[in-house]
Amino acid sequence: MNKKKVLIFSILISAIFFTSYMVFGWSEPTTTMPSSYFIPLNTSAAAQIKSGTLTVPILYDSSNQAYYVNPNGNSSIFGKIISQTSTDSSDIGKTIATKDYVDSVCQLVAFGAATTTACPAGYYVTEMLTSAQTGYMLCCKVSNPL
Repeated sequence: MNKKKVLIFSILISAIFFTSYMVFGWSEPTTTMPSSYFIPLNTSAAAQIKSGTLTVPILYDSSNQAYYVNPNGNSSIFGKIISQTSTDSSDIGKTIATKDYVDSVCQLVAFGAATTTACPAGYYVTEMLTSAQTGYMLCCKVSNPL
């Protein structure tokens, strides 16, 4: 019985010694974090805010991967892109036009024997939308809006 107590006591002392060695043997890093280390994005369901830029090659919809935004190529979305500001004439040529801007620049005008045969003053015919004697013409404030 005495040998059994000594064995248990020895194991207990060894366990305490190794545990204290692990706990007190750890020291904090003395240098700064390497510059090549990047904090990972949180993959939980909780919202996350990132203060710096986020660079990605493509963003997929989480519920349907058929929809995506590719900043360097074609994108596929379901729904509308809604802008809080209107396009105006000072925007660069490759700007996506908003509906209110297009509506202010062009008008669809009916033409034919009993209707209007010309665009309103200040508008130009840009496209005849039918080949028959009657139909619609696209009249725009600029000679070539397309």
